[in-house]
Amino acid sequence: MSEKSPDLSDAASSATTPARRHDAASRRRLRTVVPSPRPSLEVARVELLRGYRWVRHQDLWLAFTVLMGFVGAFLLLETFEAARSVGSTVSAGAPLPSWPVIATSVLWLFLTILLVADSLGGNGDLDNDNQYLTIRPAADIVGGLLLAAAAKFSVYTIGLGAAVGAGLVAGTGSLRPLLGITAVAVVIPVTAAAVGYPIGFALKGIARRSRNLQRLTTVLGVGVGTAYVVLSVTGELLTIVQRLEPVLQSPPLAWFGQLAFATTPNAGVDVAGAIALLVLAPVVTVGGTALAVPAARYAWLADGPAPDADDEESELPTAPSSHLDAVLAAVCRTPATRGIASTTLHRAVRSPFQFVFVAPPLLAAIVFVETAVTTGAVPWYVPWFVVWYGAWASGAVVPLNPLGNQGAVLPTLLTAPARGRHVVRGNVVAASLVGAPLTAGIAVVAGQMAGAPLRELIGLGVAGGAAVVGSAVVATGIGSAFPRFDAVSLDAARRAVPPSKRAYSIFSTYLSVTVFAVAVVANETARTVAALVLSERLPFGLDVGVDALRALGWVVIVGSALAIPGAYRLAVRRIETYRVA
Repeated sequence: MSEKSPDLSDAASSATTPARRHDAASRRRLRTVVPSPRPSLEVARVELLRGYRWVRHQDLWLAFTVLMGFVGAFLLLETFEAARSVGSTVSAGAPLPSWPVIATSVLWLFLTILLVADSLGGNGDLDNDNQYLTIRPAADIVGGLLLAAAAKFSVYTIGLGAAVGAGLVAGTGSLRPLLGITAVAVVIPVTAAAVGYPIGFALKGIARRSRNLQRLTTVLGVGVGTAYVVLSVTGELLTIVQRLEPVLQSPPLAWFGQLAFATTPNAGVDVAGAIALLVLAPVVTVGGTALAVPAARYAWLADGPAPDADDEESELPTAPSSHLDAVLAAVCRTPATRGIASTTLHRAVRSPFQFVFVAPPLLAAIVFVETAVTTGAVPWYVPWFVVWYGAWASGAVVPLNPLGNQGAVLPTLLTAPARGRHVVRGNVVAASLVGAPLTAGIAVVAGQMAGAPLRELIGLGVAGGAAVVGSAVVATGIGSAFPRFDAVSLDAARRAVPPSKRAYSIFSTYLSVTVFAVAVVANETARTVAALVLSERLPFGLDVGVDALRALGWVVIVGSALAIPGAYRLAVRRIETYRVA
């Protein structure tokens, strides 16, 4: 027996070795598809910590967050009142309205679209692709990104869930609604991330392999964002939701609403749909994560399109021969001024992120357009808003930071043969060449729609063009005195250098006062309204007449005009004497 034991053990080991190898290979294959929990949690923790540190040092996004906080507080209050009304209605024996279920479906669709955009943007990239992917499998990185995305976007569901839950508790007098609301607040962001991120990764991989899509990425992003804002402000988004009601009230989207109100007393929702969602959610989460892994590899390992011969030839430096150079040659007397203007315009087109900092006032313009379309009339103040915004945007995009916009080429500019006057004139020409005709033309059209007389229309055209040119000169002076060189991150991959807050404040105040003075002088309605408002607001019973206000407007206009040559001389001297530390 002792002699046969080694043979039996060898046979057993030889029989189990292939099985062990097969199990080990299966585990390795599984690790390439299924994320490991602990590394994924660590990646998610690091991503959330990075995001917090990034936002903490971004004054632009901090200000935006504070603004959205005020808006969000109002919306949450309205949500609480609506949920309390629904709770009271249900407690009284009435059936649950259809709109809460539709709203829950819309919330899931909205978060899914946001998560597609999130993965398409910089948050779907890796800071150190090669290092990350050599330390951990791609599945672990994808699992961490999905966990981080679900955690970030759960802010929407947590806030709305708290408001809805509190309202239902107040309306029904029971704590049971909190169970369903809590469940759906967790399920919505998790499943939205599992569905949205694979789609975003796949689209990212396709875009990175196509030269045409790469060129159109920014345009498409701006177009989608603009369309969303326009639809939201004009109310057409509700029209789209109404047309989608049959889909939003049908499974599986309706299951989110049924889960949310499954524990609300007397709600009368289909509990089977809520149970089906609880069973389906883990399947969707696991399946979406498994699909996100190859989609992420497809996006991260993209080499991009290979350059062809035509593109290589187009990269060779050539003499200026474009229509823009021909126009600038007719406007600019010196080659240095023409070169500064041409470079400034080309830089603005190739990297249009500076326009983000002048976009918020356009929200008011959307309201004006909607009013004009629906009523066929334009308020008297809209043409003057156009003059103000055109002059403000033209000055704030480029001239308000002439030194900071140069970036790494600032030392070259300061040591080049071009003088300070060439830099100032080049910036003014670049801003005025585009801004002046657009502002004047749109202001005149808005004046015609507002029923302005011919004399005021001429004044609007002149004021629009002159305001752009004058504001560009003043902006250059203010911006050269208060430059900014620190970039602001627009997202994880894009950065831009905005003007300093001090320059923004001084320039905006100067231009607002100037345009107000011009409007008071040129428009009788503006004088009357301004006199009434000022008389009501001034202390000690002071009263301002229309004639006195018009005279004061002329004083402001003269003072603003005298500030233009002063700002020009300041900008020239500042640029010529500036030294890089």
